[in-house]
Amino acid sequence: MNTEPREVISNIVAQLVITHADLLSVQAAIERSALNSSFHESEIRNLQKLDHATQFVDAITIILRNFMNTAFDDDNRPLELDALLENVQLGSVHNLFTGETLVPPPPSGEMDFF
Repeated sequence: MNTEPREVISNIVAQLVITHADLLSVQAAIERSALNSSFHESEIRNLQKLDHATQFVDAITIILRNFMNTAFDDDNRPLELDALLENVQLGSVHNLFTGETLVPPPPSGEMDFF
């Protein structure tokens, strides 16, 4: 069975969109159930990992959509990095492509929910 590259990427994007929505739902459920609760430091780190994973899935989905919109137009033209990263909000993903390094923010004792 054969398939087109665009169809493969489109199917991956569709699954990532579903996964992103699921992650957002999990975050919302945690936020609702955690009101008026305090968290241990390790729990806060795990919640931050969940938030980063959610943002990461969103960023990769955006990159793949941008790739589909630009890469298949002309096989001989190199990809423009700015076009590929358009609308990507997560700095760590941006930096994977640009090679820049982020300066981490200072640690904080407070946690904002998602």
